[in-house]
Amino acid sequence: MPTDEEYLEDLREFADELGKPPTKGEMNDDGPHSTTPYYTRWGSWNDALEEAGLGTNHREIATEDLLADLQRLADEYGEPVLVEMVDEHGTYSQVTYFRRFESWFDAREQAGLIAEDIREGQRVDEDELIGAVRDLAMELGRPPSQNEMNRRGDRSITPYIRRWGTWDQALEAAGLSTDQ
Repeated sequence: MPTDEEYLEDLREFADELGKPPTKGEMNDDGPHSTTPYYTRWGSWNDALEEAGLGTNHREIATEDLLADLQRLADEYGEPVLVEMVDEHGTYSQVTYFRRFESWFDAREQAGLIAEDIREGQRVDEDELIGAVRDLAMELGRPPSQNEMNRRGDRSITPYIRRWGTWDQALEAAGLSTDQ
């Protein structure tokens, strides 16, 4: 297993090849390592870049660029575009999408990746939300965390929070104990 300094040196060398600090997607797709050991050691991708002396990737990203990257992911990896795809192959962080859009559904909808028959006016009702969280709970064998619902569920947590106020209250409404 490489040392911290070896990981940083590999990161610097890859940045030299690119002529700029790599994005998470570039590192995961073409770099010498995935971004996982960098997150494990330095807590975030930008912290690892800074530790390597490369600056950060903080910049204002146009909404059109975010949507275009979702469309690229759909073309390259198929639909539905999941948060895992963004983490593994996307140009931008999933956090950027969650900050910019109301929900993961909204980001995909604006990118043109949601079928017409489930667009505005036909969104998910309460029974469907409860069914989706129960389905994931059955798959996991326990109530899902917020992160698990965002990553693996049919819905993000956004409509649950809007409807029930907190994730725990949404789980209670679905008849799932939060004491486990």
